[in-house]
Amino acid sequence: MTDNHRSNLIAGCGYLGFRVARVWVSEGCSVTAVTRDNNRAGEFHDAQLNPLLLNLAKPSLRQPLPSVNTVLWAVGFDRTAPDSREQVWLHGLKWLVQNLSVAPHRFIYVSSTSVYGDTNGTHVDETTLPAPSSEGGQCCLQAEQLLRYECSKRFPDTHVVTLRMAGIYGPNRLLRRIDDLQNRTPLPGDPAHFLNLIHVDDAVRAIQQVATATSVPDVINVVNSNTITRRQYYGRLAELASAPKPVFGSINASGRQRGGNKRVVSLHSHHASKFQFNDVLHGLDHAFRSTDEHTPIDLR
Repeated sequence: MTDNHRSNLIAGCGYLGFRVARVWVSEGCSVTAVTRDNNRAGEFHDAQLNPLLLNLAKPSLRQPLPSVNTVLWAVGFDRTAPDSREQVWLHGLKWLVQNLSVAPHRFIYVSSTSVYGDTNGTHVDETTLPAPSSEGGQCCLQAEQLLRYECSKRFPDTHVVTLRMAGIYGPNRLLRRIDDLQNRTPLPGDPAHFLNLIHVDDAVRAIQQVATATSVPDVINVVNSNTITRRQYYGRLAELASAPKPVFGSINASGRQRGGNKRVVSLHSHHASKFQFNDVLHGLDHAFRSTDEHTPIDLR
């Protein structure tokens, strides 16, 4: 098939996935988007996507999944839902692979840099052995391994690419409510710790490149090269919001700081060269200006 006739499937068509879907549609692709919500299905239909009603935590289909060239898994964790990470990220992922009707050319799995755990501020790259300390990081690593195992059994010719995403920020997702800054609510984490980030538009660019490139690595860290500290990020956000300087909380009862500390880099620097917001502070300026004050801030 030519690039103009690609057929793609997205599981997790939310803050990141929906942006990818719209780009693919604009390029002439047919995009099937999984959702468990009828209202969301209507939004997908209006955006020229093919909505597929499916709850990945309790999957059941009346018809086979469509044949597609590319599968994108970008499923976040909904803390308001009753389902556990394992139900969605592991059982749902396994079900999806086992129920694909045809082997996709590429399966892109959006993971997280949390799989590396806390390295006391040292650099980590794609050759660093994962050692997740958080529940989310542990589940992401299990899902990475599960996907490669299941695809090796059922679709050995499918190329599985893992994108270990840094924290995604962007319009309506500034990582912290402006009210918290205005009210001088203590922010969690050590202000000197690194904050590994990627602007949502650049996360979309990374996925686009991986989906269409002839050859890509099996694992890519998707992160801005210009890593900054929490103090730098929230200090700039406070300036943009005309708020007081940020206040940071103390170490929690367990004696550990929330979020850990590491500086994530990528060995595949040519991917970062395509980023529009490789300077995080420049990206934050854009995200703040583009945030709709009437839209609830997405903090996930």
